[in-house]
Amino acid sequence: MIRKVLICLMLFFCAAVCLAQTDSSLIARPHFSSARAESAETRLPPFETPPSLACIYGLVSEIVPGCPVRETTALPTGGSGIIAVINAFDYPTALQDLNVFSKRFGVQPCNSNNPCFQKVYATGFKPLTDGLWAANAAAVIEYAHTLAPGATIVLVEAATSSMGDLKHAIDVANDIIASHGEKGQMILPFGIHEFPSEAENDALFSQSGVVYISGSSGGLRFLEYPAVSPNVMTVGGTAVLRDQQGNMFDERAAGLWVGGKSLYETRPAYQDVIEQFIGTRRSIPDVAFAADAFVTPMLMYDSTDSDGFVGWQYTGHVGFGEAAWASILNRNGSTANSTAEELTLLYGELGDEAVLRDITWGMAIGLHARKGWDFLTGVGVPVGSMGK
Repeated sequence: MIRKVLICLMLFFCAAVCLAQTDSSLIARPHFSSARAESAETRLPPFETPPSLACIYGLVSEIVPGCPVRETTALPTGGSGIIAVINAFDYPTALQDLNVFSKRFGVQPCNSNNPCFQKVYATGFKPLTDGLWAANAAAVIEYAHTLAPGATIVLVEAATSSMGDLKHAIDVANDIIASHGEKGQMILPFGIHEFPSEAENDALFSQSGVVYISGSSGGLRFLEYPAVSPNVMTVGGTAVLRDQQGNMFDERAAGLWVGGKSLYETRPAYQDVIEQFIGTRRSIPDVAFAADAFVTPMLMYDSTDSDGFVGWQYTGHVGFGEAAWASILNRNGSTANSTAEELTLLYGELGDEAVLRDITWGMAIGLHARKGWDFLTGVGVPVGSMGK
C-alpha cells in the first residue's frame, strides 16, 4: 500500500514538473547548420545569389537566359510594411553585415536615411550572443532585404532558444506588426521536434493580416513545429542544376529536406484538395525553394564568429526559401488576412504553370517528388510574384 502511494506521488510529481516545464524544456534548433568559407579557390559557381534566384524564379523582368550567376545582376524592387524575423540570442553585427551584403549586390543600405532594418530585444534586454543563431538570422534577413528592399526587416531576438522565450518573441512581433496597422509576414527559421501539446500553441500564429512562414527540415523524417502548424506556410527544399557553362537547366527536390504527415495536427481545409495523399493529418511542405547545401549553396555574409567562420560563406537550408517566399508575398502586396487564406489561394493554383512550377523529380530519405503535390516540394516553386 505504501509503495503504491509512493508510486502515485512520484507520477503526480513527474507529471506536474513536466507540465510546468513544457515551454522551458522544449529547445528549438536553427535551420542554419553549417557553412564553408568563401576563398579565392571557391569564388566560382556553383553557388546562388539573390540576383540569380530572382532570375530563376522570375522575380525580375530582366531575365538572362540560363540565369548564370556572374552575368545576372537584376534584383526586385518594391516591398512595404514589415517582414519580422524571429531568432534566438543576439546577433550583434546584424546591421553591419546586412549592409556589407547589400553593397555587394548594389542594394541601398539600411541607415537613418533609409530605416529598413530594426533589431528588437523581446524582453527589453540584450540576450547573450550565439554564433550559430547569428548565422541563422544573417541568411534570412539578407535575402529578405535584397528580394524585398522596400520592406522593413524587424529582427526580434528571443532571450534563448526555449519555446517559452520564442513564444514571447512571436507575441512581441505580432504587436509590432499590429501597431503599424499593416499586413505583414513573419519568418520562423527554427524548429522543435513535434510534441503532443503543440496544437495549443497554434493561436500564436493567428494575428490578423500576418502570414507566418517556416521551413521543413526534417532530414531524418522527424517533423518540426511550427512547420506543421496549420497556421504556418511551410517551405521545402530544391536543388538548382547547372551545366558546365553555369547555366541552369533543371531543378529537382533537394537530397535532405523532407516533409510528411503531422503526428498531432489535423488536416486544414486548404489541404482538402490533396486528401487522397495525406488522409486526415496536416502534411508538409506547402511550397518549395532552392535550399540544397551540396548542389548549389547560397552566398551569405556573417562577421559574428560561428565555429571559426567569419565573413563571406556558402551554405544551404530552408531559411533562404522562407525569406524568399516572405519577400514575394510582401512585394505582391498580399491581401491575405491569415496564413490559411494565403495557402487556400496557393493550393487553388496547384497545376497552374503561370503561378507555380511543379518539381517532379528527385528523392530524399526514401521519398520521391512527383507530379502535383508531394512530401518534398509541396505545390511547387514560385513563378513570378503574381497569383500569390
